[in-house]
Amino acid sequence: MVVDSPRMPQTGGVPRLPRPPGRTLATSPFTREEQVPPSTAGFAVGDRVTLDCWGMGRVAEVLDDCVVVDFRTAGLRRIPAGTKGFSLL
Repeated sequence: MVVDSPRMPQTGGVPRLPRPPGRTLATSPFTREEQVPPSTAGFAVGDRVTLDCWGMGRVAEVLDDCVVVDFRTAGLRRIPAGTKGFSLL
C-alpha cells in the first residue's frame, strides 16, 4: 500500500538519491561565465533600434533600467534592459 505524503514524491517506493554536483573541466569550451546584469549603457537618445514585435524605432529617452523608444505606429514604448530581440541598428 502506497501512502501519499506531502514531503515524499511518488517514486514507486524507490528512494530518490541526491544529484551529484556537475564537474567542470578547465579545457571545456562550454565553461560558464558569470551572469552580466542587463544594462542600458550602450544606448543614446536618437539611436535607431529594432525590436522583433514592433519593428524599427528611435530612442527617445535612456533610463537606468529601461529605454523609451518611439516606434511611430506603436507609439512610445518602455523597453526593459536585456529584452530579447532588442538591438541597435
